[in-house]
Order: sequence, then C-alpha cells, then structure tokens
Amino acid sequence: MAYPRKFATAYTASELEHIDEDALVNRFKDGDIEAFNPLVLKYEKKIYNLMYQRVRDRETAKDLCQEVFLKAFKALPDFKGGSAFYSWIYRIAINCSIDFQRQCNRSKFITFEELPPDADDVLTMMDSHPSPEKLLEEKELGKMIRKAVRKLPPGQRRVFNLRHRRELAIKEIAVLLNRSEGTIKTHLHHAHRRLQDMLLPYLRNEPLEWHGEI
Repeated sequence: MAYPRKFATAYTASELEHIDEDALVNRFKDGDIEAFNPLVLKYEKKIYNLMYQRVRDRETAKDLCQEVFLKAFKALPDFKGGSAFYSWIYRIAINCSIDFQRQCNRSKFITFEELPPDADDVLTMMDSHPSPEKLLEEKELGKMIRKAVRKLPPGQRRVFNLRHRRELAIKEIAVLLNRSEGTIKTHLHHAHRRLQDMLLPYLRNEPLEWHGEI
C-alpha cells in the first residue's frame, strides 16, 4: 500500500480500541504520516467487511479496501473534524462501492417487489397481472416507473434510489447523507406512498394526472 505500515505490530487490540483519533489526525496534518497507521489498523477489518458485503468477492473487497485507505490518506489533510473519523472514512468507503458498482453496470430497474410490505394496495393490484419481472419487461411499464421516481421530491428521490437502485442499507444511507436513520426511514415511507399513489391509476388503466408533466 502507498500509506506507511512500518509499525503494524506496535499496537494491541486494546490499545487500538482506545487510541486518540483526533490526536493522530492532528499529528498526520503536522507531517507525521506514520500517525495514519493505527487508524488503518483499527478500521481496516470493518472497511473490508463492508466492502465484502457490497461486492461478495474477497479479492475485490481487498482491492476496494486498499482504495478506500489510499483515498483517505490523500484526503486526510483536508479533514475538518466535523464528524468522527470512522464516519468520514465510512462515507469514502460507500462512495467507492457505489463507483465500483457503476463501473460494473450493476444498476437495475426498480421493481414492485422492492416496495415495502406496507405497500399492500400496489401488491394487491399486481395479483391479477403477470409477475413483476414479466411486467417490467414491458417497455411502457418500465417507462412509467422511471417517470414516477423522477417525480419524487429531491430528498425522497435520492434516498429511494440509494436504497433500491444501489441497494444501500438504511444505516449506510444515513451515514452517507449525514442524516439520522429515522429521517431516512421517513423519506422512504413518504417516497413509497407517493409512488403507490402515482402508479395505482396506471395499474387500473385509469388516466395519470401527472403523466404529461414529465
């Protein structure tokens, strides 16, 4: 790795748990680049596990973990300390995983199966139709779904896409957007309800009031 690892064995697990992260960051900013080592040692397993959960491949997770710490090493001089170090590097990790998934073209259409259990009305309407997978093969329905998502308010749309298109967990979205998990859940709830209201008329073969607005 490009960042130093000279003193990789100089810390016990207990010492790492209680290191003064702010002091290490300040030492790094003052030119002591070896102060980065204990930060890596403390969090590399967590970051690796996060990446593995995202990509399900050990070697890829290792590569992405290294990329995260390289980016953190380069960006640490600009770290303002407005949040905990782990929250900061966690956001870097999430962004790295998102970039990787984009490169792999892993984005997918939002399906009705991804709506939560409380979206009962939509799922009930789907019972009399073919499966969601087959319906999404129909160009018109896919177009309607994409249009409906674009009609969501910006905050709801961003949270919805992070949750369903990029498959991030509630906790990951909260850290990425610097919001509470409760706020993220509220945005999702309102987004689901709004989509449900917009798409039900289409499933019932009724006119869409919002169709011509997009």
